[in-house]
Order: sequence, then structure tokens, then C-alpha cells
Amino acid sequence: MPRLMDIGLERLSNLLQDMAKLSEECVNMAIDAYLKDRDAAKDLYEQSSKLLILNNEVNDLATELLIRYQPVASDLRYIRACLEASNGLSRFGRYAYDIAVVRSQIGELSHCDNSLIIKTSEHVKKMMHDSIKAFNERDIVLARKVRESDDLVDALYKQNIRRMLEGNMDIRCAIASTLIMRYLERIADHAVYISDLVKYIVTGEKEYI
Repeated sequence: MPRLMDIGLERLSNLLQDMAKLSEECVNMAIDAYLKDRDAAKDLYEQSSKLLILNNEVNDLATELLIRYQPVASDLRYIRACLEASNGLSRFGRYAYDIAVVRSQIGELSHCDNSLIIKTSEHVKKMMHDSIKAFNERDIVLARKVRESDDLVDALYKQNIRRMLEGNMDIRCAIASTLIMRYLERIADHAVYISDLVKYIVTGEKEYI
């Protein structure tokens, strides 16, 4: 017969999986809309708001489990990690919305060279997916790969800055690409934060950027 707390932990895991699926959908939608020069700010606002609601549910359930059962050791670490992961997943949605706002505020951008954004977004989306998978499967090796892969995002971000400073870009394209690359970099950072939680769950040790 399962412990009552196990039922709560399973519910917590299910909420995080719902958030993970929705957050990936948000980022995919935001990038796709930007590259197709389509305004998706309204849709992303609604999706991001759903993530915030789920985040609140995770916080409420985690707090209830902590107070009611006073867990220790691995159970306590898992609940604390879920709280942090939930916040990270909600940030994915927020940055996806921010990406959509760039298009809605700056306007038509179909003439811009998006090659760096395409390369960076594909890499960042893989980081997101792998961080979620590593968390769900307690895969320390995969979590470490997510952290290591963040170096490429930083390099691409700096490459975009250099390209902008050369002065050959249309001003609207320069502003848009700088903002998009910054949001992608922040998504990557939160993917690293989530993957770092795996080591904490398994060993009790924390990684720091």
C-alpha cells in the first residue's frame, strides 16, 4: 500500500510534466511565430498565464506536503527541487512571451537575417528538452551535458553582438536580434538551473554557475 505522501509526490510529478509540456510548446510557438514574422503575443500571454497557474499549484501542493508529512532526505530534496524546477518552467513561458512581444512591438521583420537565431533556438530547445528529461529520469550524466552545452549559447550570443556592432544591420533587425538572443540565453540558463537540480536530488550536492 503506497504511503499517502507518495500519492502527493506523484501528483507533484504530474503537475511538473504538464508544465514541462506546456513550456516547450510556448517556446516552440514563440520561435516559429518570430521566424514566420507572425504576431503571437496574445496567444503566448494566455499560455504563459496557464504556466503561472500551474506554478502556483505546484507551490501549494509542495507546501502542503512539507507541512503535513515533514519529509526528510530524498523526499525533502525532491520537493524542494520541484519548487525550483516549477519556477524555471514558468520562466520558459515568460521568455517565450517576451520573444513574441518583440515582433508585436517592432513590427515587420521578414527582411532580417535570422541565421544565428535559428541556430541558437534549435540548440536552446534541445537544452530545454534534455533538462526536463534529465530531471524526470534523475540522469546526472545528461544533466551535466546540458550544463556543458550552455557554452555554445554564450558564444552565439557574443557572435550576434559582434555582428551588430559592425554596423551593417538594419536598426530594427539589430534591436530585434539582440533581444531575441538575450531571451534565448536566459532560457538556456534556466535549462541549466533545472538540470543542476538532478545532482541535488540524487546526492544532496548543489551545482553553481
